[in-house]
Amino acid sequence: MTEQQESLEKKEGKKKGRGILGLLQSTVAAIFGIQSDKNREQDFKQGDASQFIAMGIIAVIALVITMIVVVNNVLDAAAK
Repeated sequence: MTEQQESLEKKEGKKKGRGILGLLQSTVAAIFGIQSDKNREQDFKQGDASQFIAMGIIAVIALVITMIVVVNNVLDAAAK
């Protein structure tokens, strides 16, 4: 993208959104601390903070629920 196109988009207030898979990938990479600088910069340029915050909250809740289920299954298997 040329500088003229970028400045035009900024003037119009438009940002290119990240797809759901890109958003999920960036969120998971950020949670585990393995995101590259290139992807981080792209997220700041193209992403919307509210999308990343919402996806982060959803990802953390899913991680906690997964851990609870796994621990309960392991404890049940150990009790047998």
